[in-house]
Amino acid sequence: MKKLVLVALASSLVSGCAILGRQQIDQSISPQSVDELRVGMHRSRVTEIMGAPQDIIFSNKEHDALREHAYVFEHTKTVYTFFTVLITTFGNSDTKKDRVVVFFDDQGNVSHIGASLDADKAAYGFPFGR
Repeated sequence: MKKLVLVALASSLVSGCAILGRQQIDQSISPQSVDELRVGMHRSRVTEIMGAPQDIIFSNKEHDALREHAYVFEHTKTVYTFFTVLITTFGNSDTKKDRVVVFFDDQGNVSHIGASLDADKAAYGFPFGR
C-alpha cells in the first residue's frame, strides 16, 4: 500500500500538460500566385489571381483622391507552445506574416510589386527559447 501511495504522490508531482496550437488570419498567399503578377497587368486581373485585397490604399492626389493606388494582401500565422508543471505555466509564441503590396499607375495597371512571404517560417519552440 505504501508503494502505491508513493507512486501516486510522485506521479502527481511530475504531472503536467503540453499544448501546441496554431492560429491563421486571412487566406494563405501562395508563392505561385505572386509569381503570376506582372508589371502592366490590369487591376482586375490582379484580383482574379490574388482574390480580394485586405486593404486598399487610395491616392492622395488632389484631383483624384478616390483612385486605387495599391492593394495589400496579408496572411498571418501564429504558432504557440505552452507547458504546465504543477501550477506554473511556461509559454512561447511565434508570429510571421505574408504581405504582398501591388501598386498601380494612373490607368489601373501594375507599376510595382512588393512581397514578403514569411508566414511558413513560424515555428514551434520550447517555452524557454529555441
